[in-house]
Amino acid sequence: LAPLRYTGVTGAAFRNEQHRRVVTPGQEEKVVLTVPYSEYRPHLGPQDSLKLGVTGTVLETRQVLAKELRLQLTVPQLTLTLLAPAVVGQEVPVQVVFQNPLPESLEGATLRMEGSGISCPKPFSL
Repeated sequence: LAPLRYTGVTGAAFRNEQHRRVVTPGQEEKVVLTVPYSEYRPHLGPQDSLKLGVTGTVLETRQVLAKELRLQLTVPQLTLTLLAPAVVGQEVPVQVVFQNPLPESLEGATLRMEGSGISCPKPFSL
C-alpha cells in the first residue's frame, strides 16, 4: 500500500504483507486488509489517493498474477444554504455546514467565502 500523488507518481510503500494460502480446486480464498486512518494519514498529501498492488505466485507453475487498485478517497462536502432571499445591495445570511468525517478533531481550519460583490473576503476561523 502506497500513496499515489496527484501527479501520478507513487510514493514509498508504507505497508507490505505476505500471505501464503493453499487453494483447493474450485475454491477461492479471501484476504481482508483493513487500513485505519491513523496509518495512512501521515503518508497522504491533500490531493493524493492510495495505490494497492497485489501480486501472487502459483508455486507449482511459477505463474505470476498481479493487480493494482487506485483508492480515491472521498472528500467531505460543504453545504451552502441561503437563509433569506438574495436582494441586490442587501446583505444575505448564508449557512455553511461541514461535518468532520475523521476520527480525530480538526484544528486550525478556516473558511473563506468569495463571490461577486464581496470586496474583501476574510477567512473565518473554525
